[in-house]
Amino acid sequence: MNAKLITFSGIVTAFLGAGIGFVVAHLLPCPYTSPMYKDLAQKYAIIGGVAGLLIGSSQEMIRELKQERDAEEDLFQDLNKAIRSNTTHKITDDV
Repeated sequence: MNAKLITFSGIVTAFLGAGIGFVVAHLLPCPYTSPMYKDLAQKYAIIGGVAGLLIGSSQEMIRELKQERDAEEDLFQDLNKAIRSNTTHKITDDV
């Protein structure tokens, strides 16, 4: 797996998630005045960033694993074809 690509994908989606969280916090103002609800934009940005990091990294890892699996399946199919063609030649040679 390409760790640099996975890290890059995670960072890019983390920035996107943080931006979305920040925008959502400003578009939906909180009607409450409790101290717990202060700096809600910052909290949403952090939550969005963490969610983006997890989603982006996971998606890229799944894509990388799928490419590896497809390459292994292609190799297995090529090996299977070679074995079948080799056994076919032996059967016709023996007859």
